[in-house]
Amino acid sequence: MYRILFQKSAHKEYLELPRAVQKRVDEAFEILSINPFSEILRFKKIKGKENHYRIRLGDYRIIYSPQQDILIVRVIRIGHRKDVYRFF
Repeated sequence: MYRILFQKSAHKEYLELPRAVQKRVDEAFEILSINPFSEILRFKKIKGKENHYRIRLGDYRIIYSPQQDILIVRVIRIGHRKDVYRFF
């Protein structure tokens, strides 16, 4: 099992999400903790970044970076698609 670690800003973004979106994000985190490369998540690699991926949840995105050697998934950003890639 992978541990999910938030960057401080990502945790703040998570808390500001609408409750319904938080539930969907929680479900994605459950799958991430088992396998960050699960086909269920329909993840995509972010171009120009070496080890960064994104998950699409409707209009919201989760940007994360898995570290397989120590079994950690670092959540970098969570937010609406129009804002999440800014300052990344």
